[in-house]
Amino acid sequence: MDSPNAPSLSIADNSSQSVTLEGRSLILVNRRGELFLFENNCPHANESMDPLGGSLSDDSGDLIRCQRHGAEFLAHTGECVAGPCMGETLTPVAFTLAGGQIYLD
Repeated sequence: MDSPNAPSLSIADNSSQSVTLEGRSLILVNRRGELFLFENNCPHANESMDPLGGSLSDDSGDLIRCQRHGAEFLAHTGECVAGPCMGETLTPVAFTLAGGQIYLD
């Protein structure tokens, strides 16, 4: 789906950032050059994961951490591996890269 507000791919390796695309609050993750996109909603608190802003990724890029209660999720699958929502997952969002921008599928 084409969007005039598609975010560019200027995101550092092993980091994440909040983006709003087509009215949806999302977390864009760059894990060693591979991009992943999830709904910005922690399954434990049913609230955004980044009320403090900034990257949610650890230094390795392997985990993303909810700022609310410290739940940790695998960056490539969204599976919670530590914290209050063990076994639950972030909701992945399908996307396409085109012309250096991200578009929701």
